[in-house]
Amino acid sequence: MFNKISKIKEYSCSTLCCLLFFSSILIADDQTSIDATSIEFEELLKTEYIPASHIANQISNAASAVSIVTAEDIKDYGYRTLGEILGSMRGVQTFEDYTYTYLAGRAYSSPGEYAGRIAVLIDGYRADDSMFGQAYLGNDGILDVSLIDRVEYIPGGSSAGYSNGALLGVINIITKKGSDKDGLQVAYGHGNYDSRSRRISFGKMFDNGADILFSASDYDSLGRDYTYDVGGVQTVQANQHGEENKRLLFKGSYNNIILMAAWAKRKIDLPTYSYGAVLSDIPVINSDENGFTRLVIDSDLARDLKLSTSIWYGFYKFGFKDPVSLSQMNSLMDMQSVARWYGGDLKFVGTWFKDHVISLGSEYRYDFEWKYSHIFSDITSGDVWSSSSKLYTPRKTYSIYGYDEYYVTPTLGLNYGMRYETSNNGYHALSPQAAVIWNPRRSTQLKLSTGMTNRQVTASEGANIIPERARTTELVIEENVDRHTKWLASVYRYRIGNRISWGKTSDVIAHGVEVEFEKHWENSTRFRTSYAYQNAYEVDNSLPLINTPHHIAKGNLSVPIIDERLRSGIEVQYLGKRPLYTDTRNEFAPSHTLTNLTFLSHEWISNTDLTFKIRNVFNKQYGDVVSLQANGDLLYPQNGRTFWIELEYNFR
Repeated sequence: MFNKISKIKEYSCSTLCCLLFFSSILIADDQTSIDATSIEFEELLKTEYIPASHIANQISNAASAVSIVTAEDIKDYGYRTLGEILGSMRGVQTFEDYTYTYLAGRAYSSPGEYAGRIAVLIDGYRADDSMFGQAYLGNDGILDVSLIDRVEYIPGGSSAGYSNGALLGVINIITKKGSDKDGLQVAYGHGNYDSRSRRISFGKMFDNGADILFSASDYDSLGRDYTYDVGGVQTVQANQHGEENKRLLFKGSYNNIILMAAWAKRKIDLPTYSYGAVLSDIPVINSDENGFTRLVIDSDLARDLKLSTSIWYGFYKFGFKDPVSLSQMNSLMDMQSVARWYGGDLKFVGTWFKDHVISLGSEYRYDFEWKYSHIFSDITSGDVWSSSSKLYTPRKTYSIYGYDEYYVTPTLGLNYGMRYETSNNGYHALSPQAAVIWNPRRSTQLKLSTGMTNRQVTASEGANIIPERARTTELVIEENVDRHTKWLASVYRYRIGNRISWGKTSDVIAHGVEVEFEKHWENSTRFRTSYAYQNAYEVDNSLPLINTPHHIAKGNLSVPIIDERLRSGIEVQYLGKRPLYTDTRNEFAPSHTLTNLTFLSHEWISNTDLTFKIRNVFNKQYGDVVSLQANGDLLYPQNGRTFWIELEYNFR
């Protein structure tokens, strides 16, 4: 939120373009949920991931190394927010100020960059707001994680296949269906700082094939204490992080029609000292409200031609009240922002030619309202003594794209395509990409991809019509050692041109290596570990990017203790030192290692699951890098050891 206030204030592609023609992703006739953790790796490769175009494709044909967290993983490791889910993935970094959870990956993690140039989608719908480009990953997220079937991370430049903004990758969230719940479910959770959550969900598939899912949930917390060193004196602000949120979701499908609607509203109290360097018992209040409705219709026009179309409407509201920072003038600061948009898309997928899967599509988006207001009023009387407002020019964006997936031989495939976008403000961009996928033997796969991706500025970033542009190259090798063991390695390089940050533009070069190993055992034990080396720096001055660690390492182990009735999930995450927000980047946040432990009792009592999670088991004291704050802080201390217990009961 602090950053929102501030914001409101020749890659030659001639050879590549010869290849670029159409898109290759098959429409899924059946999107039945698959538990990726309980099947063999040969079968896992056939699991369908669902890209933003809402047209399914096999993981083995993805141009990069797809990472998946399933509903079973979410349960076994006790993840409570989307940020915790993403934080467990290879090479992904999440960090927090006292308002939002931020997403970073592929050596790009500057504070205040919101979605971090990685697009976040819910069943293919762009989930970030159009005012700030923020994806909501914490308790402000629009989805309760119990409704998630799986989360897919597709790294790499993906604008051609995933629309504007997927500069360095895509996070796609696949939600559950009513049949996955199969009845009424209630849940209650309790944790530190008198935090509580409640949820009721109902899902069912009827005899006529109609499927419905409904869920309502809320969360509240009194908030923790904050200790500051003010002039050498330790000063405490008590209960300065209270939080409340509410969520609603409906998803219904019948035949080839899917209707989905979601809404979330979150209010959070902020410690005043970190915001305005003013100590007060009265917190600053921040609120976010998100919602969308989307209708999807799929149909078979002919034996070799399929059609998928969708329309959607979304909105976002932001509010901020500061009764403290201007208290010497007896005034209250009140800020509000509103964004509304709607759009639709149309996709045709054809298999007219042997060994080709061709896809053509178009998309229209109208950001018809961008509004910002700033009001100063008297604390006691409420009289307004100063106000300002701004209406940003509405924006219409048109896109067309095409892909072709060509199987040259049974072991060699080409995946190439491009996307062209233009807006009524003078913006236009072409995003081409191509990949070669080779299987030299049954267990081995090599992928080489290259492309150019673009991101159009948000309303809060100004009127610049020149997009951010990333030129990407990546090599991936995946090896299925046996039916239970898999490893992969990836090498990548990016150059980001016209990078927009705090009203300035610069070029950035990033490169890195990622490796991951995964193994399943017959007794349902699962193990996954990953390591990422990354390096990113500004071209003009060779300074490293703020908050970008060179090293990220992770390990996850899920073990049955008493068959499947009691499991333990252990998670270890290492984050290397990160440059702080200074001119010379010669100060660093220290590295740290966090350990989380979860115990899950499944059906020990009939129809009941009980989860007990200890986060930061060893009470590690650490902080997350933030942009420069009014009180001079560059690092925000995070929670020590915390506990959470949750009871879930199914009426069956």
